[in-house]
Amino acid sequence: MMSVICVVASLAHIAFLSLLVSAGATSLAWVNVGSVFLYGLAYVLVQRRVLVWALNLIAGEIFLHGVLASWTLGLEAGFQFYILLIIPVGMLTDFMRLRLRALTALAAGVVYMALDYWLKGHQPPHPLAAQTAQGLYYFNLAVTLVILGFLAFIYQRLVGQAQARLQHLACTDPLTQLHNRRFVMDVAHREAAIFARSGQPLALIVADVDHFKRINDEHGHEVGDAVLTAIAAVLRTEVREVDHVARWGGEEFLVLLPGTSEREAQVVADRLRRAIEQIRPSADCGPGGLSMTLGMSVLQPGETIAQALARADKALYQGKQSGRNRVILASPA
Repeated sequence: MMSVICVVASLAHIAFLSLLVSAGATSLAWVNVGSVFLYGLAYVLVQRRVLVWALNLIAGEIFLHGVLASWTLGLEAGFQFYILLIIPVGMLTDFMRLRLRALTALAAGVVYMALDYWLKGHQPPHPLAAQTAQGLYYFNLAVTLVILGFLAFIYQRLVGQAQARLQHLACTDPLTQLHNRRFVMDVAHREAAIFARSGQPLALIVADVDHFKRINDEHGHEVGDAVLTAIAAVLRTEVREVDHVARWGGEEFLVLLPGTSEREAQVVADRLRRAIEQIRPSADCGPGGLSMTLGMSVLQPGETIAQALARADKALYQGKQSGRNRVILASPA
């Protein structure tokens, strides 16, 4: 936002140079040259992320130039409108304290009203022809409105991006970047509603990493996190786009397979199990590969998601008890 303001303001000041010279306001024209230099410097500071100094330069230039131009050419030229731009620019920045931003906005409002009060009826040193003054007035008003519209657009875009980031954080496990438990349960309930209406099957797979506690105990949590991240990537690549993979908790994962029959789900679950076996941990994990035990259920008529999950979880426990690294189909409800 600040970069665009610097570029637009520099071009506007360059465009005003010939007008000021022709009006005999050469001193103000030299001020314009200095303004172009200040906006160029502010642009460099923005690119280098020295944002506070850049904002101070922009606000200071707008204040001084607005006052000088209004005094030199009169309020009829409309340069006082630019002072109002300090209010949204200052309030939209998030790298300054709120009190300082509020004071800057208040100062802009006070200066604008003071100019409007003191310069009414003032005879400027370099008065413009009535037609020229009127054209310049509406040009400056139009530029101010365009910049305000641009700032509103930027604000709306920033708010949208912030909302998207918050939604992503609320729905995503920070370690594996898979969906989290809360999100996948919402999806599961929606898919259950589709099953109730149309009969489209829904399969659920609960998967648990075998001997994961041993990995953490012997090699540390950093290695354990790397293992979970690798497993998450494999699970995500081995299912369809319409399927959902989530971190269920700890070393457990949940896979939802909409529109998948019991037989098809067994094929998918066994493919996932074999894919996990192909992961080769780093040397830090010691010898041996990874494995997972998977419990699977298919939602039954009249059954809730919680009940289907409980059956899948019970099947997972049976798989752990019978030797791990296998797929166990849950008993019917």
